[in-house]
Amino acid sequence: MRKGLTPREIGAIAAQIIEETSPLIDTSIQVSGVEYAQRWKRVQEAMAEKGYDLLYVCGSELDRSDAAWLAGIFDPIIERYGVIVPSEGAPVVLVGSEGGHVLEEAVEKSGAEIALLREFQISDEEYRWARFVSLDKVLSQVGVRNGAKVAIGSSAQFIPHDHVLIFQGKFGADKVFQDPELLQLIKYEKSDTELAIMQQANIIADAALRGMLAVTVPGMTELQVAGVGDYTMKELGAGRTGFPTIVNAGDRGYTVIGPATNNVIREGDIVSLGVSPTLNGYHGVIRRTVRAGKAPTLEQEKFLETVEGLYHTVMEATKEAAKKNLPSNYIDQEGKAYLEKVKLKNLKGDLVTPHEPYTFIHNTGCSECQEGYGAVTPYTENPLGEKVALMIDVALLGFIKRGEPLFPVLYAVIEDSFWKRGPEIGVYNRLPLNVQPLVGNAESLGKNINPYHKPFKVAK
Repeated sequence: MRKGLTPREIGAIAAQIIEETSPLIDTSIQVSGVEYAQRWKRVQEAMAEKGYDLLYVCGSELDRSDAAWLAGIFDPIIERYGVIVPSEGAPVVLVGSEGGHVLEEAVEKSGAEIALLREFQISDEEYRWARFVSLDKVLSQVGVRNGAKVAIGSSAQFIPHDHVLIFQGKFGADKVFQDPELLQLIKYEKSDTELAIMQQANIIADAALRGMLAVTVPGMTELQVAGVGDYTMKELGAGRTGFPTIVNAGDRGYTVIGPATNNVIREGDIVSLGVSPTLNGYHGVIRRTVRAGKAPTLEQEKFLETVEGLYHTVMEATKEAAKKNLPSNYIDQEGKAYLEKVKLKNLKGDLVTPHEPYTFIHNTGCSECQEGYGAVTPYTENPLGEKVALMIDVALLGFIKRGEPLFPVLYAVIEDSFWKRGPEIGVYNRLPLNVQPLVGNAESLGKNINPYHKPFKVAK
């Protein structure tokens, strides 16, 4: 019979974390209607420079960043939807009749218009009393005529084929252009309000992970641990998450970012945990890897310390790149150079370098990582943006093929969110890089905080 914490003990830990954090949270910070209008104007100016009469983006519960940024659609439900931005005036959100009820509430806050299209309803249902309009009527109302030049602003990975066909059928295939960077480049740069909201989201992230670490003990299921994080996030004001809460114990480390399951955590399991709370449409994040029930072995500790070293290397390179306005791939080069010097003993006793699973920094905002632009790779020669939010996501794999471990740790990660304003850099998160001392207890951090933590202050 498995052991663990009782529901009363779990509840007491979550309540303690929530009580300590609640005074720090301000859920009232939101993007104003004035800021949305400013966004539309910037987009329309960029459209005019390229000769576009109309911009179209799509969205769903998975890929909601573009429409969220344009029209405040933070919580889409059921159907796919779209947003058209004319050359002048407010955007129009195109929705099905069922999820449209939810989106009507969203556009009231942003000031966008909304129209229900039969083409966007769930395909095999009927909505007899829905107030559907035609796309032709919507286009006529916003002044878009035949022969208009249309930009598809969503990534080709997201845009449904039938949405493209709708516009090609209306305007002609030679008038419809895939141009996702038009919007991506604009929303990459953040306002003070956006950065301030993300700061709040990351305070929530820290609290959620702190609670999860406290209940990561042998006998608990991954879902029980995740439940503490999910409960904490919602109690503190985060309505949804950027990804399903991650708890991977033991062999589930092969999933790398797999959601929590009913897998029982055993004594000595390596456990990776991660949360991404969404507050008023914007995302926070934190991920860490620990050992449950006992301290890591010497070889496990070396593996985990290597990830910490990679974090320091990447953050120091980021500070240098920000200070000197260097090409952003400088950061990637420094991280790779660090790894080239690393030699760890694998399970066969050989000294080898573990692989990193992905690049070290990605953009964030109205999604955790699916902004479409802003990741730092070997090929990104532009400097980092002037005022942006990014996530440092450094990790190492202890395997190449599933089921065949190479190291005593299958996967180890440190992920945090940080802001950049000019040459200034600051990590939002306070939790230290090494959170092993926080496993199985709810003690205060004290002075043991992230060395790169720096609160974001709104410019006066």
